[in-house]
Amino acid sequence: MASKIAPQGDVSSAFSNLSFGELPRGMQETLDGCPPRPGYGTSGKGITVNANMFLARFRKQGLSVNHYDIEINPVIKTKDAKKPRPLLQKIWNQMVADASGPVKEALEAAAYDQQKSFYTPHILPMEGGKLDIIVGLVEDGIVPTDDRRRFRAVIQPAENMKIDLDTIMDYCKGDTQTEQARDTMLRAVMAMNVLFRQDPAQRFTMSGAAGRKFFTDEDGTPLSNGAILYKGFQQSFRWTSAGFPAVQIDTAYSAFVEPGMLVDVAPKVLGLVPSGGFGGRGGARGGRGGPRGGFMGGAPGPARPIQELNPAQTKRLNDILRGAKFTVTHRKTERVFSIIKLTSQPADNIKFTLNGKDGQPDRTVSVAQYFQEQYNVRVTRPRLPCVQYGKNFIPMEFVKLEPFNSIPMMRITPDQTAEIIKDAAKPPPMRQGAIAAWRQKLNYSNLPKLKAWQVEVNTNMMAVPARVLPAPSVIYEGNKTIRANFGGWNMKGVRFTKAGKPLVSWAVISFDERCTVPDLQKFVTYFVNVLGQYNCPVQNKRPVCFQYNPNAGGPNMGIKPALQQAAKNAYMETKANPQIIFCILPKKDPSIYQAIKACAAEQLFKPVVTQCLQSLKIKSDRGIEQYCGNVAMKVHAKLGGLTHQVSHQLERTTMMVGADTGHPPAKGGALPPSIAVTVAAVNGENNRFVSGVRLQEGRVEIIQDLENMMATHIQNFEKNTGAKPLSILFFRDGVSEGQYAHCVNQELKSIKKAAARFGNYNPKVTFVICAKRHSMRFFASSDADKDRTGNLPPGTVVDSLVTSPIIHDFYLQAHAGLQGTARPTHYVVVADENKYSADKLQGLVNVLCYSYARATRSVSLVPVAYYADIVAEKAREWIYNDDSETATVPSTASGSRVEQMSFDALRISKRFESNPEFNNVAWFM
Repeated sequence: MASKIAPQGDVSSAFSNLSFGELPRGMQETLDGCPPRPGYGTSGKGITVNANMFLARFRKQGLSVNHYDIEINPVIKTKDAKKPRPLLQKIWNQMVADASGPVKEALEAAAYDQQKSFYTPHILPMEGGKLDIIVGLVEDGIVPTDDRRRFRAVIQPAENMKIDLDTIMDYCKGDTQTEQARDTMLRAVMAMNVLFRQDPAQRFTMSGAAGRKFFTDEDGTPLSNGAILYKGFQQSFRWTSAGFPAVQIDTAYSAFVEPGMLVDVAPKVLGLVPSGGFGGRGGARGGRGGPRGGFMGGAPGPARPIQELNPAQTKRLNDILRGAKFTVTHRKTERVFSIIKLTSQPADNIKFTLNGKDGQPDRTVSVAQYFQEQYNVRVTRPRLPCVQYGKNFIPMEFVKLEPFNSIPMMRITPDQTAEIIKDAAKPPPMRQGAIAAWRQKLNYSNLPKLKAWQVEVNTNMMAVPARVLPAPSVIYEGNKTIRANFGGWNMKGVRFTKAGKPLVSWAVISFDERCTVPDLQKFVTYFVNVLGQYNCPVQNKRPVCFQYNPNAGGPNMGIKPALQQAAKNAYMETKANPQIIFCILPKKDPSIYQAIKACAAEQLFKPVVTQCLQSLKIKSDRGIEQYCGNVAMKVHAKLGGLTHQVSHQLERTTMMVGADTGHPPAKGGALPPSIAVTVAAVNGENNRFVSGVRLQEGRVEIIQDLENMMATHIQNFEKNTGAKPLSILFFRDGVSEGQYAHCVNQELKSIKKAAARFGNYNPKVTFVICAKRHSMRFFASSDADKDRTGNLPPGTVVDSLVTSPIIHDFYLQAHAGLQGTARPTHYVVVADENKYSADKLQGLVNVLCYSYARATRSVSLVPVAYYADIVAEKAREWIYNDDSETATVPSTASGSRVEQMSFDALRISKRFESNPEFNNVAWFM
């Protein structure tokens, strides 16, 4: 009998007193409070690889730099005056140019962070403990004659002004350091990263919050919908366990809005070109701007200059262009401004009161009138909206977009994503060559500031020892085993390991008018046979099949009634709740796909599992066998079956858990909630999983309700196995590097508090952070160690030289690199009561990567964390849609007032509870 969960209480365990200091975002962490490395791994075949790390050293011992605070403000103070980084850098450059004597020497050697700090090897002369400098900003070649463009820079020594650079070397050698020395070392690394940004920031365009990516507009690649792909590099100064620090360099690619006149770029962004077609760039309308189509979308839109915009088009442009930098063309100036938004009204309709001159009365004028009278320029497109910047308005036709206006990640279209991947996914030899070329172009040895700091950087990549772990055997029904080759295997002649519930209540909908009911019936007959061959039983072999227009009543408005009809038909035919609804789509169309998933999860009477397929795939004999085999794996998992398993040697008393958090961008100034997900095993074999989902305060990385979520998982495990887990193996995805310590501090306590609810129960916890968003890359140093794509073989693990000198971490590339250069996953062990050896944990993770339910290949991330990532992505499609209307409430998180959208933390959880069978199967596959 399962235990009941007791009320929350105090936890008396070793974890109750954990304390890790939280660091500024972007700062690396030592995590010295975590368990030390238990030794290095020895299993597998030894090879040597090259890492994109270039060792660095200081020319002599005893070097230090001085940390100063700098506050820059306008001489004439204005309320809420913004100080963007480019402006502060201009003021800094002007201040350095104007300086003289010892001050100039100190500033010329300084590394400025474009905010409130700089570091220099020299001591600044100052009286009274501070230096006060007035800077007149020269713009358009004009020296300011009054205080409107003058700024005051106040410089003072920072707390703990002197930073000893030897602390970096000591840490890289694995020396035990005091807490004070560790703090100094962290600040030294931060100073070095600021130093290495100085020259690239002058030569290239810096992008990204961490200030590590730099781009050039040379050789940009045009993308669809008014975007352009710029190439560049990213770099960071890091410690290693090789006795020296290193500079990490990697290639970088990012999509930006195409520069140029806004009236020329806007039609491209909106797709106002002859593309047309259902589900293409024109979406359900065919070519944007063309007439709305019926079942299959509209005709191609005309390629003519835009004269006005509808509300949806204005919203799309605002989503892309908010914050974009621009210059103006109606007058001579080099100043750069930022877009707040495009107005909802056209220039002709926006009126304001103009003060009268020379005794003339005040009068009301439109923006178009004002520009004609004030600047003698005619607004030729008065029905277009204006761009608002500050309190000013300017017609779109006088706005020229600057280069390097980044596109928000969530606004990049599927077509653009495919184009980016095609251009950026370089095979390893090309990527390695590009990194070497950037290293040469950066020319560290000739940079004055690096010389002043006495820093040298090697010209060659680090050679690092690696090992290739053996692939496991994959087990199917009847203990039939298949040996994976190059990370993959073939299902021919095998049956799924364990059947789920027989398929009884289901329906099939075609959202493609060219895929008729006879087409559906033909596919169903074939697919039912495939399912039977793979040990996925089907009792009802003739489900209801019908067609439905997805756009009946408007774009995607037909999806809800179609799913309601399908669910009703399935129930009426079998008197059982629908197990799954198959949806046939015209082509890969993310808008229809997301609408189906959101509706099936949240808008029906109870959540229903769905499976989407492409009509072209099911109607073509070419490749149908492989396509149906792949779909069969997903369907089998969604019916509660087990496709295959591996022998992972994990004790049956261990419960695996994966966790992830997903964060949205700000929407209209207010933060939508973040999504927190846990996925946990419910059986001793650790191959059946149940998910938990919560909404929480936006942009919070710590899972706030983890205690309740884990208590439920422990209860589910006991319900299915008869005993609570004695060990918990917790894989945490979705944590930025600067939050590792904060995460382990808070979430370990939550896990222990969850266990304490059950009385005298204290499972051993191993907590592993899985990092995918890093820039470490490895390249084979010998052709014999490459696979056919030029990548390293699956199972390549690195746990020395480029890893931490103190704690247990390793890089594992468990998968084959099919496209581009494979990226290993970085596993960081932040708690380990189970005391895993290096070989045992590395081998376990490698084997588990072959157990991913819907693939016949090993995957890059341990599957339980991968599942959490998928659930978070699915939930994102339900929660973050453009039509959601959510109120906002004030929040004072982190000491600042931020508008947060109101939300129900249990919104998704309540839906799961309305249909327990939904969450008892792998609905997210």
